Amino acid sequence: MKRNRGFTLIELMITLAIFSFLVTMGAQLTASWVDSAQQRDAAGLLKQGISRAKATALRNPGGALNSWPAAALCRSGQVLKLYSVADQASINCASTSNILWQTTLPGAATFQAGGTDISCVAFNSRGLPVNGSASCTTSTISVTVGSESAVDVEII
Repeated sequence: MKRNRGFTLIELMITLAIFSFLVTMGAQLTASWVDSAQQRDAAGLLKQGISRAKATALRNPGGALNSWPAAALCRSGQVLKLYSVADQASINCASTSNILWQTTLPGAATFQAGGTDISCVAFNSRGLPVNGSASCTTSTISVTVGSESAVDVEII
């Protein structure tokens, strides 16, 4: 008796169904993994910027007094910039001079405090957050990317 070699149509269909299921699940898990990595990266860069802003404020190169801002960390689009602020000067996040540090954030990241987008964080000469302008926040910043749960970054 002669046996046929190969696979039946049913066996091929089952194999293709299992393969397509695994590919679909892998794509979804990969997207979630990428979002999570970008979120951790964005939160880390924000923490680094806040730490640098506090250090600059404590050094107080502009000679700011009392509760006036000594340093400001500004966000413009997906770019963070650290500025030293002179005594009793207003914060100008659009300035292209006096930038002490800057970094580019992941494109998909959003930064919010109290449900609104943040544009800056300012610190006085004691390293405490202050309202340097109407757009500066003094509360915890939530970093989100895609459908990931928010990561909170403390300012203090």
